[in-house]
Amino acid sequence: MRETTLVVYQMRFLVGANCVRPQSSIFDTPPKDREVQEQMNKYEMGVIVRADLEDEAFRAEMDRVKGLIDRFGGNIEKIDEWGRRKLAYPIAKQPEGMYTFITYTSEGPTPREVESRLRLMESVLRFLTIRKDETESVTAAPAKPEPVKAAAEAETETASPAEEPVSEPVAEESTESGE
Repeated sequence: MRETTLVVYQMRFLVGANCVRPQSSIFDTPPKDREVQEQMNKYEMGVIVRADLEDEAFRAEMDRVKGLIDRFGGNIEKIDEWGRRKLAYPIAKQPEGMYTFITYTSEGPTPREVESRLRLMESVLRFLTIRKDETESVTAAPAKPEPVKAAAEAETETASPAEEPVSEPVAEESTESGE
C-alpha cells in the first residue's frame, strides 16, 4: 500500500517534466477564459456617498469604486452621476447623499467581490447592485395598463347597478291580494 501511494505521489509531480501525457485527460479541457466570456452579465450598481465630502474626495472615492470593478474583471459601460440628493431618511446622521449609478459587464463573482470591498469604505452610505437582463429596458415601464384597468373597473361599477335583476312587484301583489 505504501508503495502505491508513493508512486501516485511521484506521478503528480512528474506530469509535464519527463512524463508523457495521456491522450484524453484534464489537460484537454478548454481554457477558462473562453467560458468566462460566455458568462458575462450586465450589472447596474447604485452608490450613495456622503454629501459632506469635497469634490476631490468624492472623485477619489469614485475612482476607488471604478478601480474595484476593473480589478475584478468588470468593464464599465456607463457612469451616471445624479449629484447631491436628499435622502428619504437620515443614514449615519447624513440627510443628503451623492448618488452615482455605474453600469458594467462582468462575470458572476465580480459584484460580490466589489460589494464586500464597498462595505469597508466609510464614505459609502449605501449601495445596491442588480443584474440587468438583455430584454429588460429601463424606459419601458408598464404605465398604460394601470389606467386601462382603472377605467374597466369604473365601467363595471357604473354598469353593475343597471344590470342587477329587479324583483317584480307584480308577483308580490298577487300573493297579497289572494289572502
